Amino acid sequence: MFNEDEAREKLAQLARIFAMQGMLGLFGHVSVYNPEKKRLFITPGMGSDKGQLRPEDMVPCDLDGKPQSSGRPPVEWPIHTALHAARADALAVAHLHPPHATLFTIAKREFQPVTLQGTLFSDGVPLYREAQLVTTPERGRALVKIIGDKRAALLRAHGTVVVGRNLTEVLYAALVLEDDAKKTLQAAALGEVDPLSLDQARAFNAEMDFERRAERAWNYFSSVEARWDRQPGTGRVELFP
Repeated sequence: MFNEDEAREKLAQLARIFAMQGMLGLFGHVSVYNPEKKRLFITPGMGSDKGQLRPEDMVPCDLDGKPQSSGRPPVEWPIHTALHAARADALAVAHLHPPHATLFTIAKREFQPVTLQGTLFSDGVPLYREAQLVTTPERGRALVKIIGDKRAALLRAHGTVVVGRNLTEVLYAALVLEDDAKKTLQAAALGEVDPLSLDQARAFNAEMDFERRAERAWNYFSSVEARWDRQPGTGRVELFP
């Protein structure tokens, strides 16, 4: 059974973790979906201090994006409603602006995993090619077609979208994507990058241990966030230092 109080608490905590990591700030938002009541909770829109969010700040909305409280959802709510409505495994969705993964929305370079952990995305991270904010249901449905059954998508000149069965999965997947993008950039300074092949990725089978790794990552980053002083530029830690 879906516990909305727990969902609000965990959603606010995830927003603070992403803020601590520099992946969520003035822009960006995260949601969690209650399939029993067909409504979602989403972090508030532009201008909210993501590092200070509390459970009561989460905005309940229906699948048409209509808020069910006095809160204000972000303008790109269709990202979330479209994915929640279309995919049974998209119970949590994050739209982020991570500094390194976003570079793959700008450069004419297809994302390919370069680390064993990054093989979580061996099936690819498709690009939503329209250089527009996803502010309408039509654009949301177009994004659903682009992402298909993948775990993440890139939004051209903009950011990323990551989906998961729960908020724990979204945290880990988003951190892995950003880490792999960062290491690609760093390795390129040394010479030609040698991404892992599909066969190599399948041999490692990142999906097999995904749930356990995601839970450990959640516990670790939750502990760090609890000690964070909420000051910009502080608290960030590496997933794979």
